[in-house]
Amino acid sequence: MPRKAPEAEYELVPVSPIKRLEREVEELKKRKVAQVPVEKLGDNIEKLNEQVSKLVIVNINLQAKITELLIKNAELIEGVTEMVQLLKRASEVEMGPEAKPELKIDLGPVTNELKSINAQNAQILEGFKKLNEYLFRSRRREMLGRALESKPRAVPAPTPLPKPPEGESK
Repeated sequence: MPRKAPEAEYELVPVSPIKRLEREVEELKKRKVAQVPVEKLGDNIEKLNEQVSKLVIVNINLQAKITELLIKNAELIEGVTEMVQLLKRASEVEMGPEAKPELKIDLGPVTNELKSINAQNAQILEGFKKLNEYLFRSRRREMLGRALESKPRAVPAPTPLPKPPEGESK
């Protein structure tokens, strides 16, 4: 018996959907959208981390310097207070009970001046505290602003393929 060649199955397919799919595949190949933002995202994250690290270091150093200023100011106030006390004691010892009334030194203006200096120092101390708070808040705002500005934009999702008309077969 002669052998029959296997019959190949054939199907008729419309050409227009295939051509449309080929065009869309070519457009997607040309775009290469997904590769570029991922690389830039990594670079942006590294730069942002470096900036944040530098800002943290600067902020810590600034806080340390302000703390030093506050300590020095407190020491100054304490020293002025001690000096006023010493001046009062020295004037009392010098005058003593046998001092003549015309030689008596009036320390009232000096004491008042030292008290006003002490009050000014207290105001300066409060100013330094407020400055420290302001700098801390502004650095935080600046860091957040930079983080939001360098945020990569989202890659748009690919558009879905149109549905074939119902009359066409696959």
